[in-house]
Order: sequence, then C-alpha cells, then structure tokens
Amino acid sequence: MGKIVHGLRDWFKDFVKALVFFLFLQTYIVQGFVIEGACMEPALHSHEKIIVNKLIYKIQEPKVGDVVVFSYPLEPEKDFIKRVVGVPGDIIEIRDGYLYRNHKRMQENFVKEYVFGSYGPIRVPHGSLCVMGDNRNNSHDSRSWGLLQRSMIKGRAELKFWPLDNLGKIACLAD
Repeated sequence: MGKIVHGLRDWFKDFVKALVFFLFLQTYIVQGFVIEGACMEPALHSHEKIIVNKLIYKIQEPKVGDVVVFSYPLEPEKDFIKRVVGVPGDIIEIRDGYLYRNHKRMQENFVKEYVFGSYGPIRVPHGSLCVMGDNRNNSHDSRSWGLLQRSMIKGRAELKFWPLDNLGKIACLAD
C-alpha cells in the first residue's frame, strides 16, 4: 500500500508542476485562440486555431503588417484579431478603394476586392494603432470603433495549427 501512496504522491507532484508550467506559459508566453468570423480572410478563416506570441510586444513594438490579437475596446472581455495598418505618427486613409499610409498607396495582395467607403486621413497618435481586417468589406475595425490603444494588445498571431491541412506561419507583412 505504501508504494501506491508514494506513486500517487509523485504523480500528483508531477501533475502540479506541469499545471504550473502550463499556466505560466499561457499567461506570459503563448496562448491558443480560435478565429471567429470572416474578417481576416483569406489569411485566416473562421474556426481555425492559432498560437499567439504574448511575449513579443514586451521586447518590441508592433509593426505595420503584424496580425495582432487584442481586447475589443467596446467589450474588453472579447478578443479580436486584425492587421496593424498604422503605427504612431502614420497618416492612414482609405480612398478610391485602396489603403494609403503616409500618402503612399499600400500593396496589399491579400485584400481581394475593392474596399468600399472612405476613411481618414487620420494621424495615429502616440500609444495607439490603426488596425483593420484583411477582408475590409466585412471587418469591424478601427474604421468603426476608433484607434486601438497599444495597451489592449494581447500578442502577435504566429502560427495556424488547426485544422492540420492549414498548419503554417501567419504572414506578417514588411513595412
């Protein structure tokens, strides 16, 4: 009976260590998220599962092209995912169906259709970001609820892991 109790005690200690490690990892390093909706198509689709790097923005600032997960400003208990299209100091505008950053038309091959409506021009202030979904005509983003406070960001989307046939790195665009 002593061996069984000793074995259970060892198993329980190992379980607690693994749980503490997992909680630390999920709290500070990486976290899984599920995509809901079509706002990031064609890069990300509804129900895909992704890994988010929660540590990256502790050591560097978000860049234009990064895909970020954040607390939705109007309902902070909800998480949203969008692409950063403007950082502090940038002037952002949607005109004639295209995104302009600092008066230069952006090459966004992932935006598959004409973008309806206009936005801006607006200068992104310090501490804020302009974020938009890749599926611009089907995205609830900075154009509708305002600029995103930097402090609301949870991390950068890094990897699609489910379904397995979509496994791969999530493309973040260069400036």
